[in-house]
Amino acid sequence: MNDIAQALAPTDLLLWAWRSVVWVSAALMLALSALVFIRPALIHRFHERFVASHHIDFLELALRLIVSLAFIAVSPETKLPRLFFWSGAMLAITAIPMLFLHRFQRRQAARAVPLTKRILPLMGILGIALGGLIMWAIS
Repeated sequence: MNDIAQALAPTDLLLWAWRSVVWVSAALMLALSALVFIRPALIHRFHERFVASHHIDFLELALRLIVSLAFIAVSPETKLPRLFFWSGAMLAITAIPMLFLHRFQRRQAARAVPLTKRILPLMGILGIALGGLIMWAIS
């Protein structure tokens, strides 16, 4: 575990960059989760447009891969190193097949939008809890 993390962050500058990626991803998660309660209509439109855009899938996968590698790289310095390492590993492992299963992902995303509308408050609460956990663990 530590060997992989050290390979991803051989210098302090690169480790700082990975740590910044984790902070930004947690902050965005908290912000979007708070918007669920502040402006739910905005979140509904975001989900609908997100599913409708074909070009955003590759951006999503690239960001998912970057964040997953950041989780792995900073894992030894967190309060929950195993959780961070394996969460990052699972995000990375699932990002790669999603790149090749684009049509399947698109169909599943279209089916998921009605569900997200029904469970939006739950998603907001869980997003705030997860964002808070991430920030606590890396502080």
